[in-house]
Amino acid sequence: MQSVGEKTYSQAVREGKYDLYVGNLFGKYDNVRTYWEDQLTRIALRPFLRELVERCRRENRGVRIVDLGCGAGQGYEILTKIDRRDLDLGLQHERVLPKEEIDLYLGLDISQAMVERGQVLFESQPEVTFAQADLREGFGPFKDREPFDIYFSSYGSLSHLNRQDLVKLLQDICEHSGNESLIVLDFLGRYSIEWPDFWFADSEDEKVRDYTMSYLYSEAVRKEVESDRFPLRFWVGSDVKDLSEELTQTCGLGVEVLKLMDRSMLVGRHTDTQEYNKQLKPIRRAVNSLHQDYLRTNLEELVIDPAIVPDHPVIAPPLRELIDSWNVVVEYCQQRLWERCSLTQLEGWDDFAKPLQFALMTIDRVIADVGWMWYGDPRANIIEPQLGYALRTLEYEMQRGRGCGHGLVAILKTQK
Repeated sequence: MQSVGEKTYSQAVREGKYDLYVGNLFGKYDNVRTYWEDQLTRIALRPFLRELVERCRRENRGVRIVDLGCGAGQGYEILTKIDRRDLDLGLQHERVLPKEEIDLYLGLDISQAMVERGQVLFESQPEVTFAQADLREGFGPFKDREPFDIYFSSYGSLSHLNRQDLVKLLQDICEHSGNESLIVLDFLGRYSIEWPDFWFADSEDEKVRDYTMSYLYSEAVRKEVESDRFPLRFWVGSDVKDLSEELTQTCGLGVEVLKLMDRSMLVGRHTDTQEYNKQLKPIRRAVNSLHQDYLRTNLEELVIDPAIVPDHPVIAPPLRELIDSWNVVVEYCQQRLWERCSLTQLEGWDDFAKPLQFALMTIDRVIADVGWMWYGDPRANIIEPQLGYALRTLEYEMQRGRGCGHGLVAILKTQK
């Protein structure tokens, strides 16, 4: 059976878009992917992965991982580069899951091109292996393997499955898993500002929409190439909770939702392409610029009009609150660069949410501490990246796991 989106994925592999990290202003491995999305996924996973690894150590064995829809093995890079704690200036990296403690990483993907690319990229690592698999058919072909500790997915890979097929896959996984295995689900969020027309989907058919990965290409290329389109299922937080309850009832074991995280609420892939919402500004492009060496960003391009958020009784208020807070940080940074304001002059400080106060203090201190530097363009190479991290933290601290981001990450644990 041909893979959905096979044309897009095969072309992307041929062009090297699934090779390991290449930072950029657009494409698969743009700066937002590297400095925001990968890092936020790691932050969300860290406490649960740390507990799992320590349990495996007590049992004197390595960690077993299966990556569902693995691409060329990018999940391996996410899982093995999680620091045990936030680093201070004196610490070296100490990973939660060192590579030498992995017994097996099995990457499964429907695309043979992806599987072959992964085999090339990881050919020197014997603990890493790949196999072609159609997850729409469940986990059956791999049931004879020992249980895995982590059933992992990333970046919307499981949105390729409709709900019925996903339930079948997860039922197989629950039957196959050991006690306290982690299941990491990564979906496209239905409440993203990228596609407000999807917000009010009610029936199951309405929750499945055509999707395109046109963001892999620059604006000039997008005008010349017609991107492949394929159906994906869009999810919200309440869907995941319902799914967990259904699995608990049908599989005879506990399936606990440990965490739900909205990822890329304002900087999703299609904010730049405007494929689904013509009102959006290319915010992701501007944030990519914040993290690019020796490139100064027009900070005015980061300001977002809250009016782009449609009316919705549950989703609109927190999104508008985030946008308002985001704009306060950006505008304060602009003024502070010109020494036209200070924190003591900001009105309404006591009413600001704690994440907003922290972001503002971060920007204020960074600008104050590097103002004396003349070499190496401190604005482009120090202040702007720190503005990016401040906005990233603001978004993470204000998200509520409702499906309001481009991605919705769900971390589940089985209990037998």
